[in-house]
Amino acid sequence: MSAFTPNVFAQSDFKKIEGNDIQNNPIFQDILEKIEFSKKQYLKSQETKNTLDAQQKLIDEQRTAAQESLKKELQRMEKNYEDFTPRNAFTKYVSQLNTPNHDIFWDQFDYLQAKISLAKDARDSVLSQGGTYFDAMKKYVEFAKMPKIEMQNIVQELNIKHNLAQNDIQSYFDVNGKLPRYENDLESPCYGCTAKISKVQIDSEKSVPLKRIFLEQKPTKIAELRESLSELQNEFLKSKNVIEQKKMVFEMNEIVKNIQELK
Repeated sequence: MSAFTPNVFAQSDFKKIEGNDIQNNPIFQDILEKIEFSKKQYLKSQETKNTLDAQQKLIDEQRTAAQESLKKELQRMEKNYEDFTPRNAFTKYVSQLNTPNHDIFWDQFDYLQAKISLAKDARDSVLSQGGTYFDAMKKYVEFAKMPKIEMQNIVQELNIKHNLAQNDIQSYFDVNGKLPRYENDLESPCYGCTAKISKVQIDSEKSVPLKRIFLEQKPTKIAELRESLSELQNEFLKSKNVIEQKKMVFEMNEIVKNIQELK
């Protein structure tokens, strides 16, 4: 091996060092040792990289195999438990009901399933963004919850929709689903009456006319909120747009909260 050293005073002058001179020169020995060390480090890093690549390849293959196995197992379970999926189980339940009008039950089912679907999507979104399970379930509950006020309101609206109740009669019920109470039943309003006079029988031979009180519906803040809630619930049931449905859930939750505060 030989090497050239430049003359520090003249760039064109070089001194050739070879043979024993290199062996005896500590500077060049140090350089050679560092070169050799770098070679070994490079070879070692390449060996480590190859080992890691092989391990990663094995992990990827095992992950793919596990995913395929899980997919097949889920397909098998779906087949075995097909009758127990929410829709199929509900279909079996509704088919056993002794009523010709099954649509009202399906509207209730679709309303609840839409909320659950949005809740699952919101939960998974939190988890995919690195959120905690607690935060994910908190978001799930935000979309899936159905307070008593919301439940009563949607049932009332669906009863009206399917001609199982009259809108004017339903409007008499308060936010708790109850009619106003009177100590004396004879003084209570005549809900849905058209005649101004009703006859009350005293005994088998005598009856006296009684003038009934007619209840006049007065607009209240709660009534306005319930009407807004009904409109949103009907839109929610008809909508197939997930983004719009999410907005509606936020609005419905806010309305229910306001009603609860006014009760």
